[in-house]
Amino acid sequence: MTRRMYWKLADSLVSSTLTLCLLAIGFMLGCERLQDSSKIIHTPEPETLKVGMLLPGSISDQGWNALAHDGLKAIEAELGAEISYVESLTPADWEADFRSYAMQGYNLIFGHGYEYQEAAIAVAQDHPEIVFITSAGASGAIRENVSPIVFRLEQATYLLGIISGMMTQTDKIGIIGGQELPSGSSTFMAFEGGVKSVNPDAVVQRDYVEDWENIPKARELALAQIQEGVDFIFHNANEAGIGVFEAVVSAQDSGKTVYSFGANRDQSAVSPRAVLANAVITPRAYVQLATAVKNGTFKSKLYVFTMTTDGAIALTYNPELRDQVPGNVQQKVEETRLQILAGTLEVPQIDFTAGDNAE
Repeated sequence: MTRRMYWKLADSLVSSTLTLCLLAIGFMLGCERLQDSSKIIHTPEPETLKVGMLLPGSISDQGWNALAHDGLKAIEAELGAEISYVESLTPADWEADFRSYAMQGYNLIFGHGYEYQEAAIAVAQDHPEIVFITSAGASGAIRENVSPIVFRLEQATYLLGIISGMMTQTDKIGIIGGQELPSGSSTFMAFEGGVKSVNPDAVVQRDYVEDWENIPKARELALAQIQEGVDFIFHNANEAGIGVFEAVVSAQDSGKTVYSFGANRDQSAVSPRAVLANAVITPRAYVQLATAVKNGTFKSKLYVFTMTTDGAIALTYNPELRDQVPGNVQQKVEETRLQILAGTLEVPQIDFTAGDNAE
């Protein structure tokens, strides 16, 4: 073989080898493209819903803050959401806490109180992709991604009024509030309406603690009412309401027949001897809202929750004391409840949502 023929054969082998290598590389690249392409069209698992909440107090209050925490836990359990809450106590904290959750990629942020409205609006305009909800908010707070919600306990407190109006032995019934607010006054109006519907002669006395956490002051007011002959007390005083229960138990220990009612959350376990029944905000309201956010169907408006809104508001009896409620009283309560659900009975209340686009 001549040198020229050798180099020609070598060039041919190199060329063939190079061609085979390029084909092999091309094949591998093609396979990789196919693999990448399959990843591109793959539908990822839905992103975990992240829900944060600002609270104006401790969840140990067994009332307003505890019920919101119950709702948050229900969202976690039913929707598989990642949840978090913070006690946001001062105006300086509110906007900072909203922004902190927003920067962490939370999809839904609750401000559990009227006081959070302005801070929610301020932060929401910088994060249009996040839904902000304020409890006990006003219609003026509605924005594209901000909605107020209102829990209307009136129908349930009307039923509590029927219980006390039928069972009272003294025709003297007490109310103790934390502070005088339209929402609280409306629940008291409904409670008194329930009393009067079955006992027109009953006298309903109302006092305010002027503080949502002052347990000793609430106890003092309740004891004074009991001393004046009151034998049923309805409170809407948040943590201070524990003082009402303490006063009732103290009176029972002295031989008096006195009972009280729980508000916002089922407080039967807080004072099994004092709490006869409760007007309750259930976790259903929170789950409804979070479900809409998760499904992309949430609409910004004023949301109003009542007994007719998927069980968001309810009356519950203390299982330890239910046998103390006579059968005819329980029957009257049930008949009235069914009338409310059927829309044939409207309970008295302050119509502070009139004219709003509420749901």
